[in-house]
Amino acid sequence: MGLHISVSSIQDWMTCKRLYYYKRIMKYEKTSYNLPFIVGRVVHEGLAAVLSKSVDPKTKKLNAIEIMSETYKKERAAAIKEYVLSPEQLEELNMQEFVTKGMLLAYRTKYGKMIQDMTLLGSEVEGAIDLGNSAIFVIKLDNIVRVRNKKILHEVKTTKEITPDYVKRIQTDLQTATYFHLHNYIWPDEKIEEVMYDVIRKPSIRRKKASKNKPAESKEAFLLRLQEWYKKPDDMSVFHIERFKRPGITEEAVINTIMKVSEEMLRSKTKEDYYQDFDHCHSYYGSRCPMYELCHQGGESKENLLLYTIRKSYHVSKDNVGVGK
Repeated sequence: MGLHISVSSIQDWMTCKRLYYYKRIMKYEKTSYNLPFIVGRVVHEGLAAVLSKSVDPKTKKLNAIEIMSETYKKERAAAIKEYVLSPEQLEELNMQEFVTKGMLLAYRTKYGKMIQDMTLLGSEVEGAIDLGNSAIFVIKLDNIVRVRNKKILHEVKTTKEITPDYVKRIQTDLQTATYFHLHNYIWPDEKIEEVMYDVIRKPSIRRKKASKNKPAESKEAFLLRLQEWYKKPDDMSVFHIERFKRPGITEEAVINTIMKVSEEMLRSKTKEDYYQDFDHCHSYYGSRCPMYELCHQGGESKENLLLYTIRKSYHVSKDNVGVGK
């Protein structure tokens, strides 16, 4: 079977080849409970349901909230099964059903008119390109929508803050550029004409705990307060949508990067071929690279390897991807 690569594996390689080696070849990676990832996945499912204008066949009402709640329950059950959570983590996880519901309701209120103009053509759209060198490049787009006869790549992001620097980097985001250009390469007769980069800020407020004089805030009261917070945030913007005709990174640059990196990957046969750039051990991550212990504190000792678990490598199903040449 050939090498399967993606935007994330390209980014790992460009960050540090030794990181790529441990993470992608040896499959050593710390696994930890990550609530932001759960929130992102739940919101994405709910937003896709909103855009599809999904209707319950029994009640004839829009059921995006119900769909999102079911996604949340599955994510919650998976997290509890996989990780040992502290009481505080479990409480925070339990509140996410209401937090994500508040985010979706606020979005639907803010962009009601825009949603009416949007038609969801596909969600989590997968594709693959045979690079012709024993490597397959895979993509997965958040959503493809139609707005006034224009086919648009709709990238959905949830973030803790929407800062000026965050906004400045949107049009030169490698993932967005790759998905845009490679989609149009795989499906030349169904080209995307624009990008809609859609950012939703996660709320900074929390449910009020019980005190000596007051009981804990009810979930319903917290949800109402959350709606007010999204109307009048305490410090900065909570929504940001940016539409542009083409990403700032050209198709030529994307393909050149993919081809050169894939060829370097294929040429690497031994551990020594995966050069380690020590400059990234702290600077890139802001703290320490997730593979720091393996590289710097005892290497591949039995004790260090016990800190890691093996994750299954990404598998591309032939049933749900398009293959371009």
